[in-house]
Amino acid sequence: MTAVVLAGGKSSRFGGKDKAFVRIGNVPMIELIVGTLAKLFENIIIVTNAPEKYTGYDDFTFITDIYRNSGPLGGIHAAMTRASTPFIFVVSCDMPYIDTAIVSEMKDEFGKSGDADALIPATGSRIEPLHAIYRTALAESLGDFLASAEDYSIRAFLKDKRVIYYPLPDTARERKAFTNINRPSDLDDAFLSRNH
Repeated sequence: MTAVVLAGGKSSRFGGKDKAFVRIGNVPMIELIVGTLAKLFENIIIVTNAPEKYTGYDDFTFITDIYRNSGPLGGIHAAMTRASTPFIFVVSCDMPYIDTAIVSEMKDEFGKSGDADALIPATGSRIEPLHAIYRTALAESLGDFLASAEDYSIRAFLKDKRVIYYPLPDTARERKAFTNINRPSDLDDAFLSRNH
């Protein structure tokens, strides 16, 4: 399984600033994320349409979207086409508190599933498709979808796929692991979380 960090968003709610390099404490979010992923995965792909910003990040593979302006699905598709493993674990670059135990649980559960196309964690009524596992064999059907769809939502693509919605308790641990930094005001909460 290859880890994939989606770092190609427009960050419109962040004033256009590249969220991957927004610092929590004094550490860029991208470094928090890849530092955690490196404990679990040998291969890490970063999907970005601005690879020139990542000078010095030589341990990772950088790719760009094939289908531009198609949201997270475009990045997932690009990663599926380039990964050398049959599965990818996908996470957004604005989720700095990845929990290695939760990811390990997801990998174990997916391994038991046999023929599932995806495993997406769910807490209560929320699902987390940008902290999920996908089968790379979906690349062709996802490419066809992106070439013709008007709705680029992950739900729309997955509606006829074999998806495991993996239930997790809605506790402080899970809420922290799935924290998104969407706007500058979220940084205050993130800094407090990091130090508790």
